[in-house]
Amino acid sequence: MSDSAPIENPDLSNSLGSFSELVAAGTPTPGGGSVAAYCGALAASLGQMVCTITMSKAKYAAAEPRLKQIRSELERLSERLRVLIAEDAESFERVLRAYRLPKDNDAQQSARSAQIQRALQQAVDVPFETARRSLDVLMLLRELADSGSPNALSDVAVGAQLAQVAVRGASYNVIVNLDSIADREASRKPREQMAAMVEQSKTIAEEIESKLKTQ
Repeated sequence: MSDSAPIENPDLSNSLGSFSELVAAGTPTPGGGSVAAYCGALAASLGQMVCTITMSKAKYAAAEPRLKQIRSELERLSERLRVLIAEDAESFERVLRAYRLPKDNDAQQSARSAQIQRALQQAVDVPFETARRSLDVLMLLRELADSGSPNALSDVAVGAQLAQVAVRGASYNVIVNLDSIADREASRKPREQMAAMVEQSKTIAEEIESKLKTQ
């Protein structure tokens, strides 16, 4: 086929849909937390692609049962991360609404403070789950780096970088909201857990990148 032959695949330039436009719109949401979840979903999609490509080759027939399991797990994680894109935006909107509550008297101030703390806790819980799910994706990608087709290892590596970005990006929202939660002792454990997930994601992504460079 010559270089001037028409490309059969549809134009991908508009395949992002409206999400990138929504991010660019200048509104508070969707923001970094939603983008982090989107990165995690993209990482899972790349993993699914690698599973399918590998299973299409007869030489990997023995690995097919496990590859099917991995693909199914990645599909489930991708679906959840897609939901978390919206949940992150909703949780931040809830924080904004709480801060807008009236505070003209003691009763209103007390109710407002309680609502703010509840909203902040959800604004921690959502990105925390985004990080946890994205780390799950990353662990499956590490397995694919060994069991998948070597020809698709670069795709696994790209997915790993996206998953790491998802974990680290989600951690920013976790930390900034933990900083505003009044109960410092209650915030200590999730802060430590988040730091551990960030470090683990970095280690796994580096392992996959090293495998790519030495293949």
